[in-house]
Amino acid sequence: MRGAVLLIGASLVLRVLILRDSYFVEDDLLFVGNAYESDLSLDFVTRIHKGHFMPGALALTWVLSRIAPYDWLLVATVTFLAQALLGVLALRLLRLLFGTRPAILLPLAVLLFSPLTIPPFGWWASALNAIPLQLAMVLALTAQIRFARGEGSRYGRHAMAWSVTGMAFSTKGVFVVFLLFAVTTAFLGDREAGWVRSMIGELGRNRRLWGAYLALMAAYTALYLARRDTAPGEGAVVPKPDVAVDLVGLMLGRTFPTGAVGGPLTWSPVTPTGGMSGPSDVMVAVSWLVLAVLVAATVAYRRRALRAWSILAAYLVFADAVPTVIARGSFTAMIGAETRYVADAVVVLAVVLGLALMPLRGEADPYRRPLPPRSSLVLTAGLAAGAYLAASLASIEAYRATLSGDRVRAYLNTVAAELARVPDDAVIYPTPVPEDIVLAVNGDRRLSTRLLAPLARPGTRIRMAHPEPSHEARVFNEDGRLVRMSVFGFFQPAPQGERCIPSVNGVVTLPGVAASGGKRDGAGALSYTAGRAVSATVEIGAERIMLNLRETQSGLVHFPVRGTGPDLRIVIDDPAAQVCLTGVALGVAAPEGWRPS
Repeated sequence: MRGAVLLIGASLVLRVLILRDSYFVEDDLLFVGNAYESDLSLDFVTRIHKGHFMPGALALTWVLSRIAPYDWLLVATVTFLAQALLGVLALRLLRLLFGTRPAILLPLAVLLFSPLTIPPFGWWASALNAIPLQLAMVLALTAQIRFARGEGSRYGRHAMAWSVTGMAFSTKGVFVVFLLFAVTTAFLGDREAGWVRSMIGELGRNRRLWGAYLALMAAYTALYLARRDTAPGEGAVVPKPDVAVDLVGLMLGRTFPTGAVGGPLTWSPVTPTGGMSGPSDVMVAVSWLVLAVLVAATVAYRRRALRAWSILAAYLVFADAVPTVIARGSFTAMIGAETRYVADAVVVLAVVLGLALMPLRGEADPYRRPLPPRSSLVLTAGLAAGAYLAASLASIEAYRATLSGDRVRAYLNTVAAELARVPDDAVIYPTPVPEDIVLAVNGDRRLSTRLLAPLARPGTRIRMAHPEPSHEARVFNEDGRLVRMSVFGFFQPAPQGERCIPSVNGVVTLPGVAASGGKRDGAGALSYTAGRAVSATVEIGAERIMLNLRETQSGLVHFPVRGTGPDLRIVIDDPAAQVCLTGVALGVAAPEGWRPS
C-alpha cells in the first residue's frame, strides 16, 4: 500500500505547516490556568467546561501543562503524533472492511485531507476533543467489525472500551454507540434481511452487549447532569428558534457539504482561532450538485448504498446539529460556520463513502447491475480524487493564511521574561489579560493570576494569587510587561481648597462609598503624606486591611479588596501621627494610565 503511505505522509506535511503557524489561543490559556489551580483529582477532571464533559481531555491538559506550561512544541508534538496514529488506524479500518485494494485510497484521502478537520487540528482546545474522538470512532468500528464477524466476544468489549474513551474526550462520544449499531445492522448482519429486521435480530442476539451500552450512556448522562453546577450558565440552553434554524442551515447547508468535496476554498470572517468557513454561493451549489450525483450513482449501482448515506445524514443531524443547537443555539448562527462542530463526521463520511462504493471483504453480489468498464471507473475515480485533493489543498492553504499566533506568542514570551527577572518579593496584582487574547466573556477566568501565574516561579505564583498591600505594586499591561499599578473605579480626593481628607480622631469615614467585593481583581489605594511610619486599618464591611503608611517617594499604597460594604473607614492607629490622606481609590487593578477603550 505504497499509495496509502504517500497519502498519510503528505497529509502530515500539511499538518506540520498548520501547527507551525498556529499557537495557543482563547480556551487553551484557560486550560493551562485550570491545571495550575487544581490537583489532578476526580473533581477536577469531571468539571464541565463550556458545556463539554471531557475528563480525558482535562487530564491530558493537566499533565502537559504541568510538564511545561505554554510549550507549543510539546503540545504540537502530541497533537501531530495523535494525527499520525489516526491515519494509520484509519487505513487499517478500511483494509479490514474492504480488503487491500486501490479503491480504499479514496475514502482514506477524504479522511486525511478534509479541510473540515484542519481548524480543530490547529486549535489545541478543539484538537483535545476532535482527534481523540476520531481515534475512538476508528478503533471502536475496527473492534465492532471483528466482533460482528465472529472473531470473539472480547472485540465487543474492546469496542465498548473505545466508545468510553471517546466519551472521555468529547460529549459526542455517546453517539459512537449509535454509529456502531447502525453500521452493524446495515452492513455486517444479515445482508438479505431488511434493515429494521436486522436491528431487531441484532438486539436479540447481543442483548447483553447493547444493554450494557444503554446502561453506559445512562450513567454518562447522569454524571454529566450531576456535574452541570461546576459550570453555571454554560452548556445546554433553550435555543432561540431563529438562531437555531439559521445555525443548522449554515452548518448542514453550507459548511459540511462544501467541506465534504474539498471546500470551502474561502474562509471568512477571521477569528483569533483562524478563519470560519465562508464558501461562495457558487461553491455551495457545486458541492450540492457533486454530492447529489455521487449519492444517485452509488444508490443506482451499489446495494444498500442508501443505508450508508442515511447513516451519514442521521449522524450529522443527531450527533452534530442537535447538540450544537442545544449548547450554542441561543448565541449566534455563525457558529454553524465553525468546522469543528462537524469534524467528527468526516470519519463517518469516509466510512460511508467506502460502503457506498465498494463491496465488503467477502461480500457476494454487491451491485444491482453491471458496473461500467474498468477503464471508465479508473478514469472517473482518478479525476474525482484529483479534483478533491486540489480543492482541499487550496482550502487548507487559504485557511493557513488566516492563522497568526504572533500576538499571543509575543505576549506570553514577554510575560515569561518579565517573571523570570522579577524579584522574589515582588507584589503583582491580578488584571485581565487583553481581550484580543482571551475574550471578556470569560470573566475572572482571564485574570493574570490564573493564566500567567504558570509561567512564574512557585513562590511568585503564590504571591500573585494572594497579593499583599504594597508601595511598589505591579500589574501586567497590554504587552505583557510589568508596570506600575493604578486603581480604576471610584476616587475621592481631598475637598476643594483642602490639602487633606478631613478626619476625626484619626478616622476618615466615607459614607456611601460601596465596595462590590468578591472580585478577584478588586483593589484600593491611598495617597498620603506621613511624617513618620504609622499603621492604619482600612475597614470595608467585615474586612480589615492592615497598612503600613511610611514615607515613600510615591506616597501611595495599594491593597487588595475582597470585602463588601456600604461605607469605607480608614483608621490611623496613632491619631497623633502627622498623616495626611490626600486621596482614596476603590475599584479594580489596572496598569498606570490605563483607560477602557
